[in-house]
Amino acid sequence: MDKLYISLIDKEALLTPHVYERMLERGITLEELVEMLESKDSMAVMQKNFRIKVTNGNISAILQLSGSVLYIITVFRENKKKAH
Repeated sequence: MDKLYISLIDKEALLTPHVYERMLERGITLEELVEMLESKDSMAVMQKNFRIKVTNGNISAILQLSGSVLYIITVFRENKKKAH
């Protein structure tokens, strides 16, 4: 598995095979993911399920801590369309 450094939380994270599948499916490049994770404009939020959501408002990644290892488990584009 590949590792990425996430400056927001000062930790390295491993990319799971699932995240690569979602990136291909959703048209998100590794460059876009890295840029979002390293951006000072991104924010990290702890979710109720103890996963961490990192987002820049356009692209979001969900991270899961397992022991001392942090995994990037999925990535998606935020839908900005308003419901009617």
